[in-house]
Amino acid sequence: MFDREGLRVREHELQDQIDSMLATLDRQTKDLHAAQQQVAQLRVGGTSDDGLVQVEVNSVGGVLNVHLAPDAFRRSTPESLGRAMTEAARRAGEAAHAESMRIMGSIVAATETLPDLPDLVPGAPSLRDFLPPLEPDLPADPAPDDPDDGQWNRQVLRDGWR
Repeated sequence: MFDREGLRVREHELQDQIDSMLATLDRQTKDLHAAQQQVAQLRVGGTSDDGLVQVEVNSVGGVLNVHLAPDAFRRSTPESLGRAMTEAARRAGEAAHAESMRIMGSIVAATETLPDLPDLVPGAPSLRDFLPPLEPDLPADPAPDDPDDGQWNRQVLRDGWR
């Protein structure tokens, strides 16, 4: 009636798959923690075209340091210096966003090679359906000089400067 030997073989194959998945999950959890630490410690700079302003930001585009060239006030007007600061901060934020995505993207890409529940149990729901995308679709940015309805600030906090 039952092929006991066949069932034992299949049981061992499934156990080997589960052990392999758990080992891979453990390694990827460690890799994810290391990547999160990298992102948390990320510091990125941006410089204005005129070289008068350098801005350092963290992984989410939060300004950490602004450096002005020693002769910035002699070579510039307050208006153009303000634009240079904005330009340098925007560039730094874009670089921080790109670097954060590069770091975390490698981790997300590695998880796509893991077997999913339907691979082991036909008809089971996919765990990937429950994971959020790395970079969600976002509405278009309102112009920064628009009256702030809070959307623009929330997006900058979530995604960094663009």
